[in-house]
Amino acid sequence: MKWFIVLHLFGVIFWLGGLLIVSSILATAAQEEAGAQTALLKLARRLFNSACNAGAAITIVFGLLILMSEPEVMRHGWMHVKLALVGVLIILHVWMLRRSGHIGSGPGAPSRGEFLAIHGIVSIVLLAILMMVIIQPF
Repeated sequence: MKWFIVLHLFGVIFWLGGLLIVSSILATAAQEEAGAQTALLKLARRLFNSACNAGAAITIVFGLLILMSEPEVMRHGWMHVKLALVGVLIILHVWMLRRSGHIGSGPGAPSRGEFLAIHGIVSIVLLAILMMVIIQPF
């Protein structure tokens, strides 16, 4: 069980660290010229495919293994909130991936502000998850 928790936390760090780094890179790419945009987008895609996707998979797999090992934790309201927040992270993950493909595409292209907003929301969701897990308010 302890190994599941260690690997779950490793995945969380990889996933959310990746999302925060990639959102910063995409925010910069959104305001750059075409040549710089291409290089930044290539870097962002590499990080997204390695850190973000792998981290998300590790987090989800080991999170599910923890839940299967201790199903009684689902009786607590804080766990339901935590899982809903994980759902928000998955939505942000997919949103950022889809929107990154539209950088530099003219009208409707994502702006620096959009990726900075995603960065901020990921940070707030991470803080809320930590509060749920550590404080277990209900």
